[in-house]
Amino acid sequence: MLFTHRFVQHRARAIVALLVLALAALALAACGSSSGSGNAETLLRQTFGGSHRIKSGKANIQLRVDVTGDASLQGPIEATIAGPFQSAGSEQLPKFDLSLDANAQGQSIRAGLISTSDQLFVAFGGTDYAVPAQVMQRLQQTYRRAQQQHAAKHTSLATLGIDPLGWLKDPTVVGTESVGGVQTDHISAKVNVNALLDDVDKLLARVSSGAIPTLPSGRVPSRLPASARAQIEQAVKSATFDVWSGKSDHTLRRLAFALNVEPPNGKPRSVTVNLSVELTELNQPQTIAAPATSRPLSELLGQFQGLLGGALGGSGGSGGTGSSGGASSAQLNAYAKCVQRAGSNVTEAQKCASLLTR
Repeated sequence: MLFTHRFVQHRARAIVALLVLALAALALAACGSSSGSGNAETLLRQTFGGSHRIKSGKANIQLRVDVTGDASLQGPIEATIAGPFQSAGSEQLPKFDLSLDANAQGQSIRAGLISTSDQLFVAFGGTDYAVPAQVMQRLQQTYRRAQQQHAAKHTSLATLGIDPLGWLKDPTVVGTESVGGVQTDHISAKVNVNALLDDVDKLLARVSSGAIPTLPSGRVPSRLPASARAQIEQAVKSATFDVWSGKSDHTLRRLAFALNVEPPNGKPRSVTVNLSVELTELNQPQTIAAPATSRPLSELLGQFQGLLGGALGGSGGSGGTGSSGGASSAQLNAYAKCVQRAGSNVTEAQKCASLLTR
C-alpha cells in the first residue's frame, strides 16, 4: 500500500528537482503585462493575463514520470488528482471533492480529500475520516489570513520583474480542438531553460533580501550555485509547454508540460516528466457534500503509526502509541499549532510530527 523506503530514498530528490521545473511553468497563470507580437503570443497574453474569474468547475491533474536505465524501478510513476471544486467566498476555504490515484513500483495508493468549507474529510481505504473541529478552525484562520495578506500586498511575478511568458520560445497555434465540449485554440511552445533559470535567480535574490515578507529569507541563497545551474542546463534535453485556450473567452481549459532529462552521471539514463491540468464545466454549479458517515481522523493516524512502526522494526505492542488507537484530539491540536508556527519553514514543520507519537 505504501511506497517502499528504498524507492523514496533513492528517487525523491531527483523527482522533486524535476517537479520544481514543471510547477514553475504553471506559474504562467499568474502573470501577463506587456503586449505580445504574433497571434500565438497574443493568445497566451490573453489567456494568462487580465481577469478570468473561475469560481467552480472540475479539475483533472495527471502526472507521469518514466525512468530508463534503472533496473530497480518497475514501470512508470503515475498520479491523478481529479474532482469538482467551488468557491465559498473570498476568505472561506473552497469546497472540493478530490480523489488521488497513484501508482509506482507496482504499488497503488487511492485516497481523497473532501471540503464543505466548514468541514474537511480524508478518504482512505474506503472509509472517510473527519478532521477535528479545532484543527479545521485553525486551517480556516490560516487560509483567511493568507487571503487577506495577498489582497493587501498583491505580490505577483510581474511586481517582481518576472515574466514567465519570456520562458517560452517559438510559440505557434497548432489548431482548434475541443476540450470538455468547449472549442479551444491549441498553442504549443518550447521552454527556454536559460531564461527560466535567469528568473529563478531574480526570485531567489528578492526572497533572500527579505523583499517578499510572506516568504522566509534566512536560508535562501541569493542565486542558483553555478555548478547546479550548469548541471540543470546540461541535463534538460527538451521541454515543451502546450496551452488550450477557450476561443470565445480566452480562459485556460488545459495545459501540458513535457520535460526530458538526461542526468550527467548517466544514472538513470533518462527521465521523462509529463504533467497536464484540465479544467472543465467552468463556473457551473458543483454538488459537493459531506459523506454520510465518517470516523475520527485519529483512527487513520493510528493506522499509519502502526505501519510506520512495523516498517522501522518497532513492536507497536508495548508502550508508546502502538496500542493506543492513534493520536488524541489534544495531540492533533498541538500538531496544528506547531505547523502554524513553523509557517514556510519545512525543517521546523517536519519536527511537528513527533507530537503525534508522544
